[in-house]
Amino acid sequence: MIRITTIFLCLLLAVAAAGRYRAEEEVRNTRSDIREIETDMVKERRAIQMLRAEVAYLENPERLAKIADAKTALRPTESRQIMTADEFVASFGDAPAVSAPTRRTPENSDVILHALAMAGPAALQ
Repeated sequence: MIRITTIFLCLLLAVAAAGRYRAEEEVRNTRSDIREIETDMVKERRAIQMLRAEVAYLENPERLAKIADAKTALRPTESRQIMTADEFVASFGDAPAVSAPTRRTPENSDVILHALAMAGPAALQ
């Protein structure tokens, strides 16, 4: 009886030792995975910082203005290029709907009149 108990206890000890070894191995592997993930996180943060710096450079207004000047002939809109509401309506051939179009600067034009002109000549009547 003592031999069976001793053998059983020895087997139990071997199983416990193997279980502990396996648990320690899992802990080592997990710690290694954590270190690897943390290293990857640092690399990704650096990459994000580089991308943010690149976006800041690419969106720089002075840089974009230089490119626009070099590639296009765009200039700021002049007041003579902007139509008043009366001119807008008259340009669609419905000049009688509005009495004698007058030339006004955009600063003095009426917002409501612009909205009515956009709505069409029927809205003016």
